[in-house]
Amino acid sequence: MTTALHKVPPRPVLTLAGHGHKKPDPAAPAHRICSPEGESASSAATTLAIRQLAATFQPTFGRMHVLRDLVIPMYEGSAVPTARFDVALVCEAGLYLFEVKGWRNAVVYRKTSAHAVPRWFLRQHGHSLAREVKDPAWQCGRKTTHLRSLLPSELRVQYFVLLPFDGVELEGVMPSVVVTPQDLPYIARVARNNGRSEQGYPMLDAAAIDRTLQLLTDLQGDLTVDDHMRNCRDRNTHAPAPVRQAHPGSLKLQ
Repeated sequence: MTTALHKVPPRPVLTLAGHGHKKPDPAAPAHRICSPEGESASSAATTLAIRQLAATFQPTFGRMHVLRDLVIPMYEGSAVPTARFDVALVCEAGLYLFEVKGWRNAVVYRKTSAHAVPRWFLRQHGHSLAREVKDPAWQCGRKTTHLRSLLPSELRVQYFVLLPFDGVELEGVMPSVVVTPQDLPYIARVARNNGRSEQGYPMLDAAAIDRTLQLLTDLQGDLTVDDHMRNCRDRNTHAPAPVRQAHPGSLKLQ
């Protein structure tokens, strides 16, 4: 079956590390769309997450590309005009997005109510007091919904919240999108099986993978992590300047 994903692009696709059918080396640095300066605890967690994803997805898929710090323009009127994905993984099964949290040696739990949104808490091991944290599943789901609207409908787009460090315990009933490294092999196998069995989301060939990478890169355009961080800081001070979109409206893989 030929879909828009397999049509010849109107211009050459981006040349990326690992182009072709050679499997990427999980020890090699991931392709970065943008490169913020400095190494923080958050970036250390992302680096570890990328290694874990490469180690688990590589044996399952012939081609796998990782984009780090993908920044995209949000919809008009959004409180923050940009969104950032820590990791975007493109393989034959589609696009998989990961929000990475660098929590360590802690218990993560949430309180739910029929009349209020869930509240998330983090309690360090050995301590009785907990602090409230932002809902990572809601954060990632919101921006994933927007990104999905900009991409072809036949492209599978899924998101997860990945906690890469050891010593993190999930307490109570948590959303299925919140995962630890132990869950990644299962996710990779399910992704492969879904790609083979569901007609609505066909497996991507080499050209379709390249075109998907090109679309994401074009969508980001000149946006950087610094731009996104500035937009986040400006949210509570003044209205941020408009963000130029690489492509107005929906993107098409054709």
